[in-house]
Amino acid sequence: FVCHRQGFREDRGLTIENRKRERKPETRSGCEAKFRVHIDILSQRWQITVFTDQHNHDLLDEKYCGMLPAHRRMKESDTVQMNDMLKGGIGPSQFYASMANQAGGYENIGFRRKDIYNQIGKQRRLKHCDGKNALHYLRGLASDDPMMFYRHTVDGEGRLEHLFWCDGISQMDYQVYGDVLAFDATYGRNKYHCPLVVFSGVNNHNNNVIFAGAIVANEKEETYVWVLEQFLEAMS
Repeated sequence: FVCHRQGFREDRGLTIENRKRERKPETRSGCEAKFRVHIDILSQRWQITVFTDQHNHDLLDEKYCGMLPAHRRMKESDTVQMNDMLKGGIGPSQFYASMANQAGGYENIGFRRKDIYNQIGKQRRLKHCDGKNALHYLRGLASDDPMMFYRHTVDGEGRLEHLFWCDGISQMDYQVYGDVLAFDATYGRNKYHCPLVVFSGVNNHNNNVIFAGAIVANEKEETYVWVLEQFLEAMS
């Protein structure tokens, strides 16, 4: 672990004449402050082998430490609040100013305006690949569970529409405790606002058991027909 001012900036041979943009302030000063840890093979415990706390520069004021790249982060509650404001037509800059007003200053927020735009971009990228990641995850489960069952459909634009899954344990539970089957949909519990359909029952200990699950894009009759058909196929 080293100081953020460790080392020196790489010299790329740029001069004032061939530089397109103004040179950024120098932030590296060759600071030697660091500490090193490793695991002792015999005791299997972490040990500190090197510790140097002498910095060759002035330390940042404590109230500004939250602005360092290693310390900045948006909490989940901040992201939820940001998304709510974006839906209401409030832009990132206004949201950032509102957070600063609530926290008593920009230095007390814990992230910068750039982090807001990075989070928005991250969410947009995830929305385009979450469906693929879900199917990839289920394929991984199927490689370890030969009884793993999952089916999906896509819409006209190739996006994931309906998804049904059921693992081997759930199928065996259904064979024993499937005399009574209940299924219901929950709403607004995920960021896609898609109904989550849960098939459940009760075992001999009066505990709930999950037989299968499904995420659907809508609750039309043909959608539930498809879901029930997948359930029948999964349970043979």
